[in-house]
Amino acid sequence: MDTGDTIAFLKEREEKLGSPIRFKTYTPWFAKLGGERRDWGVFLYTDGKTIIYEDFDREPMILGIPIPGRKKKEEYVKLEASFPVSAIKAIDRVTRHDAEASLRKEYDVSRSAGIMSKALRKLVTKITLEDGSVYFLETMDHKKFKEMIETFQKEER
Repeated sequence: MDTGDTIAFLKEREEKLGSPIRFKTYTPWFAKLGGERRDWGVFLYTDGKTIIYEDFDREPMILGIPIPGRKKKEEYVKLEASFPVSAIKAIDRVTRHDAEASLRKEYDVSRSAGIMSKALRKLVTKITLEDGSVYFLETMDHKKFKEMIETFQKEER
């Protein structure tokens, strides 16, 4: 996507939201407990009130280069959903291993990452909503993401 396409895409999303995008990021890995999973990531953005996440159709690639003649294994189904920032009950750091175990068991078995896990294992952000929904996502900057959510929640009060 060139810069012009990116700007047009973001403008379209702002029109859809009805307000400016205040934070956006790409999450290389994303899963919802009991729901969807994207191993190639999703685009996540917010106006400070609603968090929206969506993915995009992508061709099979190696190192970013399309593989000629390769067909996708399954039909692409667009993922686009949202939840209110005010519904976030907790944000935590857990190991990807615990997140994967939770997805396999279809209930949350993850624990806050300890000092050793933080040093030695791959970590993901866990978001728990008031209704019990649990999301796991690989954030580029967990601390910044958490601070941003806390700021938006304070603004809502």
